[in-house]
Amino acid sequence: MRIRVALLSTIAAVTLVAAGCSTSTNEAENQTSANPESCAFDQSVDGVTAIGAGGEAPQLTVAADAKVPTELQVIDLCTGLGVEVTTDDTVTVDYVGVGYKSREVFDSSYERGQPATFPLSGVIPGWTQGVAGMKPGGARLLLIPSDLAYGATGSPPAIQPDEALAFIVELESVQSPSPAAS
Repeated sequence: MRIRVALLSTIAAVTLVAAGCSTSTNEAENQTSANPESCAFDQSVDGVTAIGAGGEAPQLTVAADAKVPTELQVIDLCTGLGVEVTTDDTVTVDYVGVGYKSREVFDSSYERGQPATFPLSGVIPGWTQGVAGMKPGGARLLLIPSDLAYGATGSPPAIQPDEALAFIVELESVQSPSPAAS
């Protein structure tokens, strides 16, 4: 009987310690990721087409007669799971971007063969606003007007002045800022 009580006390103590540990914030809890290989899509919006077969580089095209966005359009292609991105987070994403004027890919993490990691607060406003709320494993089509991209100056030579941009963004992971940073 004493052994049974001692064993139950030990189990209870371990359970309490484990429960106590789960309420503290640590880096592992802030890190959330999902498998983007399960995300497949085929979506067209206002002359922009996004096609993706999970695990492969998606195709993004902007037709010559595509309607140029005057406000940010955010289209979920796949929802994802886990913690939603906030504007204070650092994200790891794969993406491809196409200009409305050039109809050419101007940047692609897929072509570089490596996802990009950056604080969401350090990118163009269309990305900051458009990626916020995503969950790891999710994919979005962002149609960004020029005033939420690079505006009147553009980003020569790849992005012309006043050029709207289209992106497919696949969120691999999100790293929330530590509580001390906020």
